[in-house]
Amino acid sequence: MEIMKKTMDFFVQTKDVDFNDTIHPTAILDMFQDLAGLHAAELGVGFEELRKKNYAWVVLYQRFEIECLPPYLDYVTLETWPKPKHRLEFEREYHLKNKQGGSLIKGISNWVIIDLNTRGLVRSDKITFNGEFHTVTNFPEKCKRKLNLNPNGTMEYFHYEVKSCDLDHNGHMNNARYLNIIFNYLMSYGDKKYIKTAEIAYIKEATFKDIIQIGHYTIDKQEAFLGFVNDELCFECLIGEDTL
Repeated sequence: MEIMKKTMDFFVQTKDVDFNDTIHPTAILDMFQDLAGLHAAELGVGFEELRKKNYAWVVLYQRFEIECLPPYLDYVTLETWPKPKHRLEFEREYHLKNKQGGSLIKGISNWVIIDLNTRGLVRSDKITFNGEFHTVTNFPEKCKRKLNLNPNGTMEYFHYEVKSCDLDHNGHMNNARYLNIIFNYLMSYGDKKYIKTAEIAYIKEATFKDIIQIGHYTIDKQEAFLGFVNDELCFECLIGEDTL
């Protein structure tokens, strides 16, 4: 069987960058999500195949680290591959490179499959991939389910109402859109900085017109965010910034 790895070129265009022509964190996760979806379909475990069983993919955790900023108005190459399965969880890695093969961004995500009837988790042995797992890894440690953030002081709060443009085809807030909220909170026009690292854990789904109350504090030179819907934890996020 063939090794389960997929590569695709992406063009970094205007919608993917900010006022400094620096890549948006949401654009990074969009690339990851698009290529993962295409690859899953090729492996026989895509959106349409799972819907026939009344199953759906749900992302629990995502992380990326920018080593070098992708060039604006140029092509980049993204590679993705699933890691060997755990009992319930499915990890997938990503590596974005420039045209010369130089490393730009490394990332990883952690997924589960849910039964849409029972809302319970589906064991990984119920799903068969068409291929052999790739053994190369940028992230040897097991993915997290939660960040377990625990502020020691008072958090600064703000809120966000989920809009139609935030939703995915499951009717929930798309995973990449949470970083849009954080980007808009952290960044002001003229700032010469960018989001270099991000870790985000998705705890509870947010739906149309939900009000997400978001707490923010700083820990170990990182920006920490906790989001709540109806007083229940919705997401946790850790952001690392760098200057241009």
